[in-house]
Amino acid sequence: MTTVLQRTTPPTAARTWWAKTVAAARYEYLMQVRRPAVWLVVIGLIALRCASPFPPGFTSTTDHTFLVADWAGNFIMLCPIGVGAVLADRVRREARLGLNDLLTSTPTGIGPRLWGKAIGAGAASITPVAVAWVGLLGYLTAQRGAGVIPVGLAAFAAIILPGLVFVVAGSVTVPYLTGPVLYRLGLFGYWIWGNMVGPRYGIPTPAGTPFEAIGEYPAGAWFHGTLFDARQRGITPTGGEAVLSIAFLLLMALAALVITQLVLTKRSPS
Repeated sequence: MTTVLQRTTPPTAARTWWAKTVAAARYEYLMQVRRPAVWLVVIGLIALRCASPFPPGFTSTTDHTFLVADWAGNFIMLCPIGVGAVLADRVRREARLGLNDLLTSTPTGIGPRLWGKAIGAGAASITPVAVAWVGLLGYLTAQRGAGVIPVGLAAFAAIILPGLVFVVAGSVTVPYLTGPVLYRLGLFGYWIWGNMVGPRYGIPTPAGTPFEAIGEYPAGAWFHGTLFDARQRGITPTGGEAVLSIAFLLLMALAALVITQLVLTKRSPS
């Protein structure tokens, strides 16, 4: 009698593009989230910002949306620098370990590897931010009631997440060109100049416009958060401008990944 063994899982070459991307993302997530540096750097920057003095009346306000929006502003102030810093070396990791030829010979493909790295390693680098935010919401819920929870989840999605996605995309693409060290320096300079140096300094900057990455427009338009650079420009953000700000960040992230995939595919010897 002949027994026929059937495969329960199709070989990698037969998998769809999405299945390959999910597999790569799972691997990248598990590798990145286990790195102590990811947690220490990101949580450390959040703690550094939140340990600084708050505006008068900030902690005593009874407006949940205002309170949560300003907490979100404190989270997003510095933590993207940490997220980008811990992600920058993922691009060159394969070359450093001498794995480029091996990975090129596999049927996974450049696209799934790149998008898997962005999704998996990016999600892992954002995980400390999400954990810290959940912890904050737990504390605020104990102090203010359960009404904080839906507002807090919405604020995370609208204020914090778009800027982090933007930084993640840049951190898994730009270092192909610059290397991780130069990218980290550039990210730090960009973040300070583009989001924290307001128009009062007389320097051309996107701070206070819909093209900043710090979430000021969604915070001001939808959560009545404190406005800094936008107010200096005499702008009170509307809902449409908040949508424009989020859409700009997400489209820039998408463009960075698509262009990088095209360039890497063109350079690939296969």
